[in-house]
Amino acid sequence: MPTFQQALDADPSKFITAGVALMKAAGSVTAVSAKYGQEVADLGTSWQGQDYQGMMRWAGQVSAFTVQTNAVLMSAGATLEAMGATMMANVQLLKGTKQAAEAAGYRVLPTPFVILGPSQWSQVSSAGPAAPAVLAAYQAGAVAFATALMAQFAAIIAQDMAAQTALRAALAL
Repeated sequence: MPTFQQALDADPSKFITAGVALMKAAGSVTAVSAKYGQEVADLGTSWQGQDYQGMMRWAGQVSAFTVQTNAVLMSAGATLEAMGATMMANVQLLKGTKQAAEAAGYRVLPTPFVILGPSQWSQVSSAGPAAPAVLAAYQAGAVAFATALMAQFAAIIAQDMAAQTALRAALAL
């Protein structure tokens, strides 16, 4: 599970790259399986009997395993590509929200938590009798930014976990 700073620094395009590599590997598995099947079939012209029939049964098991492997690799690859694209958008949204909070004068802590910045405290202290209202307005803004950042961070964590699950499924073969 990434930290808030790791989520900000993330490069989800690597999930897309990994997804493409898994789907390419699936194509290679299919090609090797087809070549293996053809080699076994070609042996039938000069090899007969129980041993050859055993080899044919084994070839059927190899074919079934490669079909399963191909399906898992394709599924994991597609999941990683989709998660990578979605995570890229969410990382950009997270960065944009953090930048907007800082541009408004707030300080964003790495938890993520948003507090009033020095310029806002200066405005509160110079507001005289309106200070409680100014403080309440700035605090409401801090809560809104913190809530948005936490929701976006939670979405990135959920997507990261889904990508991890897809990788583990591919590696479990």
